[in-house]
Amino acid sequence: MQSSFLDHALLLLQQHAYARVLCEFHRMEEARCRAVDVATHGRVKAQVRLAVCERRLAAYQTQLTDPDKVAAVRVARALYLRFLLSSAGSRLQPWCDGEDLSHMPRSHMFEWIAHDYEQLELAALEDAMTPAETALYARSLEGVDD
Repeated sequence: MQSSFLDHALLLLQQHAYARVLCEFHRMEEARCRAVDVATHGRVKAQVRLAVCERRLAAYQTQLTDPDKVAAVRVARALYLRFLLSSAGSRLQPWCDGEDLSHMPRSHMFEWIAHDYEQLELAALEDAMTPAETALYARSLEGVDD
């Protein structure tokens, strides 16, 4: 049942990450449009979605008492984020860091926000890893089996 536990944990984490990106996207879209009424409905829906995801994740984390499961989730999520970041070149290829937000296509803006959040989450996970988790993570990155 470890894999179903891990799959569920990773699903909750990805839903939470998506909801966070969606909230930031709508916040930036409002600033970009300079018309709050244009994007408010989307922002409110995104905030409700994020609150639901946060409650689900918090409830699941209270069940997360086994250090081995915590380690498995942390390492698996970090590996998944590395996978996502490895596609950044193709996802962000047409985008330039100096590009004006007002002219950036919505899809590029969403990917840009997601990329930034992925980098931040990965850095936080790597910083929070115990020495044992760091070793497991390093072995996984090298493709070495236990």
